[in-house]
Amino acid sequence: MTTTPLTTPPTTPTTPPPTMRTALAAALADAVDADPALITLGADGQALFQGVMARHPRRYVDVGIAEANLVGVAAGLARSGLRPVAAAMAPFLVRRAYEQLRLDVCVPALPVVLLGVGGGLGYGPLGPTHHATDDITLMSALPHMSVHCPADAADAVSVLRSVLSSGGPAYVRLSARQDPPLPVAASVGDPGAPRLLRDGDDVLLLATGRCVAEALAAADALAADGVDAAVASVTTLHPFPGDAVRALTRRRALVVTAAESLGPGGLGDRTALTLGRDGPPLVRLETDHRYPPVASHEDLLHFYGVDSRGIRSAVLGRFTRNTRKA
Repeated sequence: MTTTPLTTPPTTPTTPPPTMRTALAAALADAVDADPALITLGADGQALFQGVMARHPRRYVDVGIAEANLVGVAAGLARSGLRPVAAAMAPFLVRRAYEQLRLDVCVPALPVVLLGVGGGLGYGPLGPTHHATDDITLMSALPHMSVHCPADAADAVSVLRSVLSSGGPAYVRLSARQDPPLPVAASVGDPGAPRLLRDGDDVLLLATGRCVAEALAAADALAADGVDAAVASVTTLHPFPGDAVRALTRRRALVVTAAESLGPGGLGDRTALTLGRDGPPLVRLETDHRYPPVASHEDLLHFYGVDSRGIRSAVLGRFTRNTRKA
């Protein structure tokens, strides 16, 4: 897929943005108003569907705590001509319903939109039962599935509108809590293309989801270190916007990817495949299989080295080694 990176100058919002769930609740209610074929489903979680339930109570189905059933029902509704949007907590939607996702939804390429709340480390101190750093890897392995990791609430709304208009199965990772405010440019234009949020000549920081805010903070810190860092946000991970990413990396001496997910099928993996041996040096920051401490979301990002401090350290470490060699 050929896409062009957006270069709209960033503008910082003056008020904190809503959470992804709050923003999508309003967007979903509007979408149901506009499309009589749209139907929503949840697994004992109604925050995303408050607006739908208030306006169109018969257009929401709650299957209870039964994620495999949620996906099976959504597939059946899709086969009957409806357009389902199903939501559940990401760790349970992905792992408990994986067989149904593959066979009922993805093999026949049904138009089911799946919203995974709390992907990555979003549920923080609830521990590894509630972490889903493997969701991007697992969902990217499914046939016909598009995979999206929005950076903030406005980006999530942009993604929802895109996947509702495109058809086919789609997975959207949502955060569980309030996200840091981002420049308006992080949600403007085609969510399938990378957005350039900050320009710089020395290094490109390529991030997705929650790590976009960390990359911007790292770029601020690196400026004080004398390093001019560009920052780009990648929302759509599959299909990957390889041509646009390759174009962004051409004049930089180093590329650093940061993602709150495992390596296979993730941002770093796909960037490495895109750049190949002819691209600039690449440093991949991602989570791994170490058992996490009981900690907040922010502390867990630091534990796995994908926060602003980890990004800054990776850049400075590479630049220091290059200076010594010279």
